[in-house]
Amino acid sequence: MSDGVGDRMGDGLGDGVGDGLGDGARTAAVRYKEIVGLARKAAADLRAWEESRAEELNGEIAAAAEKVTAATEAEQAMNDRARRWWNMAADNVARLSWLDVGPEPEPIASARGEWLHRYAEDIRPAYHELTQAVLKLSWRAR
Repeated sequence: MSDGVGDRMGDGLGDGVGDGLGDGARTAAVRYKEIVGLARKAAADLRAWEESRAEELNGEIAAAAEKVTAATEAEQAMNDRARRWWNMAADNVARLSWLDVGPEPEPIASARGEWLHRYAEDIRPAYHELTQAVLKLSWRAR
């Protein structure tokens, strides 16, 4: 026989049917199950968000890596182009025995990548001016 103490205290040991548990014990159990269900759903939602964010970040990393590769290739192409212009200028000036060409210039780290085409287009007129000046000096030296 039971003294009914456990049943009156609502210790939750019974299944709620015919055990004398009141609505409070059943409500607490249902609420507990709701909270656990919400926690599981929140964990699943967070996991899904983290996975989608990881995919998004991996895409951004891949895009950034492609940009770095393209910028490296553009830098190398510009270095080659500048070297060709320098060599042509050095060949033109080599005819002047009194002028020392000096070492090849180094790239400037502070140059802005977005101004690449402006820098490249500034080379052609400067080279043309140099060529004309060398031709005038060569003619006068004869």
